[in-house]
Formats: sequence, C-alpha cells, structure tokens
Amino acid sequence: MTALYIIGGILLFFFLIGMIRAEVVISYAEEFGLTVRIAGIPIRILPTSPKKDRLKDYTPAAMEKKRKKAEKKEKSKAEKKAKKERKKEKDKQKKAEAEKAGKAKKKTSLKDIEKIIRLITSVVKTAVTRFAKSLRIRVARLHVGVATGDAAQTAVMYGAVTQAVSYLAYLLDSTSTLRYPAKSDVSIYADFLSEKPVLDIEIGLSICVWQVFDLLFRSAGAAIRELIKS
Repeated sequence: MTALYIIGGILLFFFLIGMIRAEVVISYAEEFGLTVRIAGIPIRILPTSPKKDRLKDYTPAAMEKKRKKAEKKEKSKAEKKAKKERKKEKDKQKKAEAEKAGKAKKKTSLKDIEKIIRLITSVVKTAVTRFAKSLRIRVARLHVGVATGDAAQTAVMYGAVTQAVSYLAYLLDSTSTLRYPAKSDVSIYADFLSEKPVLDIEIGLSICVWQVFDLLFRSAGAAIRELIKS
C-alpha cells in the first residue's frame, strides 16, 4: 500500500505541475526567439545560451585539439569557397548563353521577412488548432516595415508580406481568447526611403505546462515543413 501511495503522490504531483499555466513567447528582433515562462520564470529555448568558458578548455591538449580543428575547418572552408566560385562561373556562363539565345528567365525569391512571418504563423496555427478553447493569446508587438531600396520591388514585397501577415492576423482573430486586442501594437507599412526592412514581433501563447510540450514537438515539425517549402 505504501508503494501505491508514493506512486499516486508522484502522479498527482506531475498532474498538478502539468495543469499550471505557462506562456510560450515567440519573438523576433535581430533573431528568432522562443521563451517559455512558468510562474513568471523565463526559460529560454532559442537562441541558446552562449557556452561558458571552462579551465579545462585551455589545457595544452585542449588548445592543440582546437588548433587542429580550426585548421581542418579553414581547409574545408577554402574547398567550399573554391567549389562555390567554380559553380558561380558556370552559372554565369549559362546565364550569358541563355540571354544570348533569348531564353533568360527572371527568378522571384521570397525575402527572409516573409519566411519568418510564415514560420511564426505555422506555430500559431498549430497552437490554435490543438488548444483553441484553453489558449490565451497576447500580441505585444507586430511591427513589419518593408524596405528594399527600390520603390517597385518594395511595392511588390509589401503585397506579399501583407498577404502573409493577413493570414496570421486571421488566425489570431479566429480565437475568442485574444487578450487585450485594443492594446496590441500592430504596424505594417512600406518604407520607400529606406533600404533595410524592420521586423519586430512578440506574441505570447498562454497554455498549460503539459500543452507546452505538445506544442513544442508539433511546432518543430510544422516549422521544419515550412522551412522545406520555403
């Protein structure tokens, strides 16, 4: 009986921990960030914390190992660069031949800003699909400034980015659990005078602890699929 009480107590403990509400904070400023706040304590998942220096990393053997690793890395880097240069020359030659034959085609590539919005949208979509009833959404910031240095290209990219943001906005608005929508700081604009785009996002998803783990695993799969499509 004692063993049953102990097992029951452990299961009850984990059940109560799992029912505590946590907030998954998705952000982007200079880089993509993912933080989980439990009882006000932030746990940073992305980007990872920088590796701390240790005394054993500076022993003669460790330094020699680092030197060999650096040499190997430099050699590999030089080989890759040479290979890239050869490929570049071949591509340049092919392009020149295609233009000469009148068959050159223009390629339209997506900007990183659109990819990031689609990546965040895939995470939000996973959360909304799985936990629509218990989910609480907080939009702290959603600033997107489209700028390329070329007016025509900026206009085209603004249309593409607006479409991506509109789908994210639809997902956020589709739930009845969007908190303080009037306080959400949202700004989408085209900057024809600047060359550098602006992206500043912070969205909080409040769910139970057990749902956080479910969301992280499912979002990882969704994010990988989105990156492959991009």
